[in-house]
Amino acid sequence: EPLGDTVLQRLRRAPEGFLPFHDKSPPETIQAEFGVSKKAFKQAIGSLYKAGRIRISEDGIHLLNR
Repeated sequence: EPLGDTVLQRLRRAPEGFLPFHDKSPPETIQAEFGVSKKAFKQAIGSLYKAGRIRISEDGIHLLNR
């Protein structure tokens, strides 16, 4: 899952393991930041969430178990 790996890498580098992107983020923002469609992004973060790697909040995504 290359996109999932990219998201995890960005979370590891981000202050406090947080990125301000979530399922309500505008498609244009997701495209600009990750170079993928919003659908692909939602699938990737959904997979990371189900695997217990991230927590999704109203303001973004948080890395678990740094």
